[in-house]
Amino acid sequence: MSAVPPTVTGSIPAINPEVDPSTLPEAAPNSEPERSNWIAVVALALGIFTLITIEELPIGVLTLISNDLGVSRGTVGLAVTLPGVIAGVVALLVPSVTRSLNRKTVLLLALLSVVVSCTISFLSTSWPLFLASRIFTGIAIGMNWPVLPLVAVGQVKKEDRTTALTIAFAGNGSALVLGLPLATWLGTVLGWRGAFAATGILALVVGLMMVAMVRPVQSAAVETVRSTLGAVKIRGVRYAFVLTLIIVTGQFVSYSYVSPILQDFAHVDLEKISMYLLLYGALGLIGNFAAGPLIKRSAALAVLVLAVGTALSLTLVATVMSAPVNALIILAVWGFFGGMASVSIQSLVNAEAGDRVEAGTALNSAAFNISIGGGAIIGGLIVDSAGLRAAVWVSTAAIALGALIVTRFIALTHRRASK
Repeated sequence: MSAVPPTVTGSIPAINPEVDPSTLPEAAPNSEPERSNWIAVVALALGIFTLITIEELPIGVLTLISNDLGVSRGTVGLAVTLPGVIAGVVALLVPSVTRSLNRKTVLLLALLSVVVSCTISFLSTSWPLFLASRIFTGIAIGMNWPVLPLVAVGQVKKEDRTTALTIAFAGNGSALVLGLPLATWLGTVLGWRGAFAATGILALVVGLMMVAMVRPVQSAAVETVRSTLGAVKIRGVRYAFVLTLIIVTGQFVSYSYVSPILQDFAHVDLEKISMYLLLYGALGLIGNFAAGPLIKRSAALAVLVLAVGTALSLTLVATVMSAPVNALIILAVWGFFGGMASVSIQSLVNAEAGDRVEAGTALNSAAFNISIGGGAIIGGLIVDSAGLRAAVWVSTAAIALGALIVTRFIALTHRRASK
């Protein structure tokens, strides 16, 4: 893998044994559908699939872009870093700038931005023009994440909201398993421009599906940039924000360098790395769905399980990964727990943000994107100065700290509930 990241309101106690669906955030007053529209939720998952695919596509065709546009491989890495930075900024602005728009419309505009990005990429004959096309990718990602959970829960009955979020966020893991490998294969067959063209066509098709299938959802809260930032005052949102910064940064300090880790620690042949990463993504998708039952019991418990599991997985990477066979097993375990991250932390935001769920999601999305880029940069500095194993231990320590923080959150919530 490249050194850049590969590249997703009444508060309720996060430790309640059974979450009462009636206390989860409303999309808008009196907006619950008569029946759950699962086809619409799948369309939303396909939207995330498309976004993650276009975000990470330069990694899969990195060498092709490098050779064709005459820039170094490291320079091509900016095509992934730039969208992440832009997405973090846009996510904070979306609730305010788009407050008069239906949230379905915002998702459609995000997919339109993907089409624009892919079109410019397809037409690019120079590096500056190609890099400019990635600005629209960042805008698309930043527009999508803050409003997606609101639209997802707006398609189903209250008792189905956790399942709807799990399915919607499965688009993330699916892109890691299928999207990037498929786009990479298309790059070898059609060229890197053809891969971007195919992704743009996919975005257009998914957009048409959403027009036909997804129910419009209006946000019940009116947000400004200031009020969006102010959502961090909500205790659960604040904890989720900090947990995202710590856990996701810790994850990408190591995961950004998983390819050299596999080569140096386990002596995996370079041509077999893609098979290992495919396994990681597949187990991540399974972990995403496995988080569902935990979330129904307690979103905070799900975050605790993913943090402890990921920290233990990385400990195994640092201490016993030494051959291709055990590397396969360890990477599968790492992928399983890592796949729980997006849906678990987002569910904690949903459970705690009350009617500020969109603002809370915007903050969480910004933290997620910042953490991906930050983790890769920090990991690079550690790898260059102290080596790969040191980077893995730093990841382990950071995620273990996240486990301690969520444990404190659960304890405080118990204490409040018992008073």
